[in-house]
Amino acid sequence: MGKSLYQLLNIPESANEQQIHRAFKDIERHWAKREDDSAIETLNRAREAFVILSDTNRRVAYDRKLAASRLPLTEITPPTAIKSSHTGQWLQRMAIALLLLFPIVSWLYHNKQQTKQQAELERSQNDKSIAAAALLKSQQEQLLRENQQINAQYQDEQQAKLAEIELRQRQQQLDDARMLSEQQLQNQARSLDLMEKRLNTDARAQEQNIAERQAELQYKKPAMAMTLQEQQDQHLALQRQRSLKQHDENIASINSLRAARLKAYDRDHGNGGISTSNPAVDP
Repeated sequence: MGKSLYQLLNIPESANEQQIHRAFKDIERHWAKREDDSAIETLNRAREAFVILSDTNRRVAYDRKLAASRLPLTEITPPTAIKSSHTGQWLQRMAIALLLLFPIVSWLYHNKQQTKQQAELERSQNDKSIAAAALLKSQQEQLLRENQQINAQYQDEQQAKLAEIELRQRQQQLDDARMLSEQQLQNQARSLDLMEKRLNTDARAQEQNIAERQAELQYKKPAMAMTLQEQQDQHLALQRQRSLKQHDENIASINSLRAARLKAYDRDHGNGGISTSNPAVDP
């Protein structure tokens, strides 16, 4: 009799799906590097065994077939030594019942073992998960503390950088203010120099103008004196003319007033003749 599918994969008959999968991967990893016929045949048979055993229904059918092949021939066929036909039929029915029950019991056993292994695996995985969660929590707490320390250090560094930047800005502002003050002082000094030069130039120009005017006056003084004398003579002549004119006007006014008094006197006395009296003296 050849090897069973379990023997081809080097696993027990109670192996679960993970063990079957792991065993097939090990065989495939071992035989895949070789290219001879025996390696290819072994790999194909292992692949066929994996396909059958990884399927639950096909595995149950194979377990039944494997159990039936392992039963002795005497249990399958009624012994010829039994004389009673009733006893032979009963034994045959018992054998058939055993053949039918064995795969079911084997499957139940395997399922129970698999369930137990899965429960243990889940329990171990839960324990590992709890341990991993605790470890992860401790690592997170440690990372949180490290992050807090890093953040505090980063904030301190940022504050120090900000303080340094602010100090540099203030120093730059002071330097700029000092340079601006120096520039303003230089501009003011240049402005004062320009004003002083301009004042000196204006003073020299004024002095030169005064000197020129004085020279001009010295040159024009005789002519001006003559012109002034002429103007004074003209003014005196004009005043004399005005005085004479006023005198003549006064005399004319006196004469007209005298004539008017004479007429009034003659009219008052009514003699109709010419009055010989002097109305200017005795009206």
